[in-house]
This record gives sequence, structure tokens and C-alpha cells, in this order.
Amino acid sequence: MGRRTWLFGLVLAVPLVGFGVAQGIKLHFNSQVRDAARQQFPDANADRLSQLTLDTLCESPSSEIRELCDTNSNLNLMSGGSIAAGGAGLALLALIALAGVAARKSRILLLLLFKPGLYLTAAFLTGLILVHAAIAIAAIYYGESATVGRVHIGIIAAIGLGALAGVVAIARSTFSLVKKAQTIAIGKSVSPQEAPQLWQKVLNTAERLGALRPEHVVVGLDPNFFVTEVDVLSLSGTLTGRTLYCSLPLARLLTTDEFTAVIGHELGHFKGSDTKFSERFYPIYRGTVTSIASLHAAGGEGSGSIALLPAIAILTHFLESFAVAEHKLGRDRELAADQAGALVTDARTMATALVKVHAFSGLWNNLQQAAVEALKEGKLFVNASKTYADAAAHSATPAAFDGIAETHLSHPTDTHPPLSVRLQSLGVDLLTVSEAALIVTPKDAAVTLVSGFEQQEQEISEAYQMFLANRLGIDLNAIPPPLSAPAGG
Repeated sequence: MGRRTWLFGLVLAVPLVGFGVAQGIKLHFNSQVRDAARQQFPDANADRLSQLTLDTLCESPSSEIRELCDTNSNLNLMSGGSIAAGGAGLALLALIALAGVAARKSRILLLLLFKPGLYLTAAFLTGLILVHAAIAIAAIYYGESATVGRVHIGIIAAIGLGALAGVVAIARSTFSLVKKAQTIAIGKSVSPQEAPQLWQKVLNTAERLGALRPEHVVVGLDPNFFVTEVDVLSLSGTLTGRTLYCSLPLARLLTTDEFTAVIGHELGHFKGSDTKFSERFYPIYRGTVTSIASLHAAGGEGSGSIALLPAIAILTHFLESFAVAEHKLGRDRELAADQAGALVTDARTMATALVKVHAFSGLWNNLQQAAVEALKEGKLFVNASKTYADAAAHSATPAAFDGIAETHLSHPTDTHPPLSVRLQSLGVDLLTVSEAALIVTPKDAAVTLVSGFEQQEQEISEAYQMFLANRLGIDLNAIPPPLSAPAGG
């Protein structure tokens, strides 16, 4: 209830202030008009004088009060505009809430309502920013003129500039919110000629599932696997279309069968009706989430952000209304994708792969921090993937499974349910796969599917650390060639 009150407050704040200021000034003017009439006509009927208003005088204004009547007309416009803006804002909130509720009932409705709804919301927000800015400027101008006899032009200018910045942000970002997201992958795209075994495994898995084939396969260092339609910014350039990302460090921990199960899960998102969500909904949804920040940045702080706050609140409300449906459907589609992974292997293999990824992917954060510290000392890792695998082998004890049941995996566009839910859906208990999940140096490690994987790892490791150095502002010229042996353990 508190959040809803806050939302209504933001949407209604400017219209209420505008209406209050306009009505307050009109009351002040009406009082002055009556006082003047009493002085000029002391014997006039008191009841008739009490009903005298500027509105009635301005029905047929004389030249003496023409300027005052123009002000009165502007105040009436301000009052009417405030009522209309407040009513339209509330109506939009109600429509968004209803659309969000409807979207929870059907995947088809979610697909049909989200994108057009976002367009309509964007169009409304453009007008709302301008109307709220006009109301705020008018309230300050007339309010200060009537009460203190001066106008703070700086505040008015800040509100106007904030509104213009918001409109530009809407044009550039909100209308283009209905766009694909982008994700950065510090990895290389490998062709079927460069990695024939890997591609053959991927294509065979897609064929067995009846799923769409990826157009690109990227190998990189992030401890993640995903397939996406969003544009992927990689070391090989920007990749458009369907891209499968494979983690080289995790491929060192997984057997080829476990790797197949994970690939089956990812390709399962491009099988049957789930394809529409992978292609049409999730990239747009995630792109919209990340793009709200542009509106926050557009107005800056202080008075310049006044006109933008309701727009930001409404857009956030739009996303949150659909988030409930997205989370529910996201949970269902992830569990269905796990079944696809089990279909091309078996439930136990899929479960073992999930446990390994949940248990050891967090080690990458420690290694990344170690890489940062090494960079500050002017050092580079030769092979960050191998260093990661060594750390996983050192950590492969039963303690690695403590607390992982309720952990979630990160993904650039989708959401994942906790491990416990996924294992339950597969019908596998964590204890039954714990022993297999501790085997993180398998003889048939999946990384061997990548031709010349160690050379690939070393090249990507260097690029990854150069990326970190640039982000941290570390002088690259001061860093010597990579260490002859992995640093940092």
C-alpha cells in the first residue's frame, strides 16, 4: 500500500499543486474584486457582492481589466490542465495494472500486450512530461508573482530544461525502449571450421530437440552459458541473431555429457512456443529494464527532475506490473528447458551439471578480484580459465554445496528459479548427485571440444584483463607480457 500511495503521489503531485495554486490565486483575485466593488458601491447588496467573481466580470471584459482577465483565463487553463493531467495519469495506472493482471493468465496475452503497451506508455509519457512541466512552471510563476512579488527564473529554467531533456530521452530511449538489449561477452566467436567438434555437438543437440540452431557460438571466460537473440558485443565484433555463449572455465569442470545437458537446456529456449519468448519478449523486456536509467539521468537532480519523476514512476510501474507475469512464465520456461537438457542426456546428468555450475561459478568473482590486484601490481594471468579450474579443484569438497539450494544463476536476459526448485522438477535430490558434482577434473572434460582451447583461453584471458585494466584506468604500457606461470592460484 505504501508503494502504491507513493506512486499515486508522484502522478498527482504536480497536478494537485497546480490546481491548488490556480484556485488559491483566483480566490485572492476574487477577494480583491469584491473589496473594490464594496468601496465603489457601498450600498450594494451583500449577497450579490459575495457572488461576484473574476470569471463573471471577464465574460464581457472592459479594456481596464483585459490583462487581469487574460491572467484569469490562464489560471482556468491551469486548473483544467491539472485536472486532466491527474485524471489521465490515474487512468493510465489503472490500465497498466489491468494489462499486467491479464498478462499473468496467458503467454499469448503477455506477448500481445507488452510491446504495444510500452509504445502507448511511451507516447503518453512524452505528453505527460510536457504538461507537468507547463503546470509546474505556471504554478511557480503565478504563485511567486502573487505571494512574494518576484519570480525565480532559475527554477523555471531548470524545470523547462529538465522537461526538454526528458522529451529527448523519451525520443531516444523510451521509444527505443522497444528494442533489443545488448550484452557484452569477453569472448571469441568460433566458426564450425575453427571448432568442428563443438559445433557438431551443438548442432546434434539442436536436431535432437527440434530446436532452432544458433548462428554464432562464442567461447569466453564468464562462468555462464546462455543463448540469446540480443546483440552480443564480443571480441569478434557485434554479433546479431541467435548466439550461444559457452564458458570455457565451466567447460573444464563439466563432462561432455554434462555439457550436452547444459546446451540442451539453452537450446530448449528455442524449441516450440518458447521460441517466441526468446526472440520477441525477453530481449525487449531486459532492454527496457536497463533503459529506465536514461530517464533518471536526463533530468539530473533538484528542480530539473520535477517534471520527469511521474514519467519514471509510471514506466517503472509498467515494468513491475508485467514482472509478475514474466517471473511466473520465466520460472516455468526454465524448468521446461531443464527437461530439454534431461531429454538429450538424462535427469541425473542435467542435475549434476546444474549443481556444478551453482557450486563453483561464484569462484569467478574471487579470481576476477585477484586479477584486479595483479593488474595493480603490473602483472597478468597467463590463463585465467585454468587458474579458475585449479581453484575449483581445490574447493571441490562437500562444503562447496552449503547453501546452494536457494541460489540463482545469472543470465543476461532471463531469470532462473533457485536450484532446489530445478532439482525438484527433475526429480533428483542434491545428495544423490553430490559425489559426481565434486568431480571437477573429468577425463572427458567438455573444454576438449574446443580445438586449441588453451590458446583460445590465453588470448581471451589477456583481452579480458586488458578490459579490466581499461575500466580501472590502469596504464597498459606499464604492464609486461603475461606471467610465465598463473598468478594468484
